[in-house]
Amino acid sequence: MWAIYPAKHKQTGKMVSVFIFEKPRFEAQVHRLCNQTANTRNPRQIVAEYYEQIRIEISQLTKLKHPQILTVLEVMEETKLKFLFVTEPVTANLATLDLQKETLLSIQKGLLEISKGLQFLHSHCSIIHMNIQPSSVFVNTQGDWKLAGFKFLQNLNELSPLDRENFYIMNSSSVVETANHNLNFTAPELILDSSGVRLGMANDMWALGMLIYYLYNKGDCMINCFEVNSLSDFKAEFRKFELKFYNHRPSELKYMFKEVPESLWAIMTQLLARYPNDRILIDQFIDSDFFDGSLIKMMWFIDEFTTKTMGEKIVFLDGLLGHSDLLPQLPSTFRNSKLLPLLVDAIKSEVGLLPLKKLDLETDAFLSKSLLLVFSIGGLLSNLSFQDRIYDGLLSTTKTKKTESPFLRLFQISVKIRLAIILNTDLFLKKLTQKQVVELMKEVPTLCVTISRNDIDQQADQIKLQDTYLSNLSLVVELFDFPYIKNTLLPLICQVFKTTTIPLHKNSNYQNFRHLLPVLENLKSRDKRIVGAVIGFFVRLSASQHIALDLETMVEKILGQCLRLIFGCSDCSKSEFKELLESLKKIEDVALDEKLKTLSDVARDPANEDFSTLLNSALVRQKPEEPSIKAPVLQPTSAVGTENSISPQNTRHDSCKALDFDILEAESGIEIWRDKHDFWHPERPQILFLETGPGLEKE
Repeated sequence: MWAIYPAKHKQTGKMVSVFIFEKPRFEAQVHRLCNQTANTRNPRQIVAEYYEQIRIEISQLTKLKHPQILTVLEVMEETKLKFLFVTEPVTANLATLDLQKETLLSIQKGLLEISKGLQFLHSHCSIIHMNIQPSSVFVNTQGDWKLAGFKFLQNLNELSPLDRENFYIMNSSSVVETANHNLNFTAPELILDSSGVRLGMANDMWALGMLIYYLYNKGDCMINCFEVNSLSDFKAEFRKFELKFYNHRPSELKYMFKEVPESLWAIMTQLLARYPNDRILIDQFIDSDFFDGSLIKMMWFIDEFTTKTMGEKIVFLDGLLGHSDLLPQLPSTFRNSKLLPLLVDAIKSEVGLLPLKKLDLETDAFLSKSLLLVFSIGGLLSNLSFQDRIYDGLLSTTKTKKTESPFLRLFQISVKIRLAIILNTDLFLKKLTQKQVVELMKEVPTLCVTISRNDIDQQADQIKLQDTYLSNLSLVVELFDFPYIKNTLLPLICQVFKTTTIPLHKNSNYQNFRHLLPVLENLKSRDKRIVGAVIGFFVRLSASQHIALDLETMVEKILGQCLRLIFGCSDCSKSEFKELLESLKKIEDVALDEKLKTLSDVARDPANEDFSTLLNSALVRQKPEEPSIKAPVLQPTSAVGTENSISPQNTRHDSCKALDFDILEAESGIEIWRDKHDFWHPERPQILFLETGPGLEKE
């Protein structure tokens, strides 16, 4: 009869469920039923009674406040055409839930939630639910099971002992099926017994036992009436059940319980006892061994998380992080829709309160551990879910004119929080886009590698943060643009390198940045790990085709520095010292090869050198691999035959002189010019040859 629609609350923006009951549709069905059934009451009277039942049900639901009772957000409104009210968002009830997809753990947790709701009704309100059945239990978007369906609720405080003895449920029978009790989940004393107290808490315990069977057997009922409102059907089915079930040991009832876990067999015989006084109470059911597992206790702690102290929360988070096998065992719906939003909201709430209070050690520990757990859950999410559930709330770098970005506001709080985030750099690379990763990592360098006055007492954590950041930098450095690396990142790392006394930090960066050479010249450490890393760096640097160090740098800076480091290293063994020298020899070999390339195959004596020897020298004859300078074509400056005309030969002479060249020799049609300034450059020839053939000028 009720239609449920998802909606968004206008004021809070939160998702809700809107329950709508269409009166015209219901009234048409009632008239049709009355026309088909003989000896029925007036349809208007039936409709009026049912509407009054709805008003009582929703009124009771609105009054009763408990975490395991469906929460009403907007009280019921009644119009001429409909009833409507608003609740927390729900996805199904147990009658429509796909039980095939429910795990044993999720059913176990759901039963505990139902039991907690019943415990509240029985112990604190003296109320009997009287309608425990699948359609009375709703499942919200976080996977929690919530009690509803209070149309038959009975308050024992309002009933005398005589009323309880004379209570008979069929007094309110109606042609409308949902206006009657579902006999498949109704205790037998309410129908069959003619004496004794019929109405009591034990009525709900029977219904709970039948619901347990229904859940584990995927929708089958232990007592299955053809018509759920038929007394004759119930009596026939109960006689069959009575013969099979009673006077047997629990171990002999496997064929009856079917898929019900063996740990529940003994409890089921107590829940389904024939007489009310033989049934266990709801407190005894909750305290049974069935709910004694670590996972179910953990899930229940999470349900009550907001009521715990900060110290209890930290102990719980430590335990969950210390037992990495527990998290994957949780039902995915509970983990992703209950635990994750709970932690994200708790983090945002604590961060929002920090401007009003000083950060204490407990809050710092809670935030950092919560972040680690959030990222652990995030690793089990899809990329899209990670974006929606974690990035948008905690890691977004979007900022406004008045406020900082959520990520920067979180990252600035403490060293522990920064460490929790940087430890998950590889996770961000998997779950976020490259642009998002770059935006995140560009926000953090200064806070990761430097220490502020407020963080002096967290120096050990700061050292770990610095080490972790530098170690993870290789994962993301390729995503950065060159100007950022050159102007921001590299100077910062160089500064840290010069000031830190931690060998590991120095070790981790040699292979990444060639601009560290000036810093290495001032290196004071002679630790063998540092020396080995520096020598290895110089070996790779000297052999690199991309950097192509010149010979002078290798000889004067690298070889000299390597010798000082090797002979200054006092904590190495003989074999380690020899290995360092062998590494140094690799640099010497590279320098030797570079030097040999500059030498001629024929020995030259400047004192006896003549023009022919000069022309045949390797330096002159050798063709450059990539000519980089070409002489411009020289053209006459005036027309031939005029008064100021000059010959081609004179033109060449004057032009070359204008370019500060002196003629050396002219022989056999070849003129040789030398730069007057004697400025030598390895890529510019010192000698310029001009062929003097008619009309020809070339380098």
